[in-house]
Amino acid sequence: MSYAGFDQEIISKIKKQLLNGKKVTITSRLLGTLQGKGIDEFAEIRLTGRKALVNDFIAGRNRTGITDKILIPQVQYLTNDSWEIVSGLDGPNGWPILHDAEYADGSLYILTIPDNFADLFKLPEPVLSRIRSMISDHLSVQLEAPGNIGIFLYDNNTFVVESFSDETQEIRILADKEFSALTDLSNNRNQIGVTRGAQGGWSEARMPEKIMFEVEMKPHSFRVFRLVP
Repeated sequence: MSYAGFDQEIISKIKKQLLNGKKVTITSRLLGTLQGKGIDEFAEIRLTGRKALVNDFIAGRNRTGITDKILIPQVQYLTNDSWEIVSGLDGPNGWPILHDAEYADGSLYILTIPDNFADLFKLPEPVLSRIRSMISDHLSVQLEAPGNIGIFLYDNNTFVVESFSDETQEIRILADKEFSALTDLSNNRNQIGVTRGAQGGWSEARMPEKIMFEVEMKPHSFRVFRLVP
């Protein structure tokens, strides 16, 4: 059982957030733990106990694949009030990787976790970037990058990007429109951002206009940045 599953008030906490128009993200494991305990009120979606091997993915308008297959739990749902944001494909069958179920004015996201947690790092960049953009859209800065790249935010418009990769990676940092430049605090150099229009269409979750910065990350390094209005 997941730690949140031990919380006797977890269902009421989720419901309160959803009724207040908030977004709540739970894992597939927590979904399974809460089945028959109240989670069914929010969406007709369930963990089946079956598995699927996937190496092809659809994230928004992007379809991409990886060499190794990933073993994931199968999540099933009804389509009248919920839909897949990211899907993993097993031949002709598709399974949710990130699922959105609307309830009241809020959204309940279910993130499917592979049986081997480390396989999360194998997910293609478009998949990881889509997941990041959806579950962290309340933050002033988001990351578009492959696996093994992390971001750590502070409350003074400062953040750290760290690479755990063995290779140099080109990444994108997306910030709210109130910011115009990015300062590298190691050398106080400013980079002026470029505007990226809203992403997505009527058939998928629409992402707002952002200011974008392209950054190079050396292997096993970190960089400290500050957003400038």
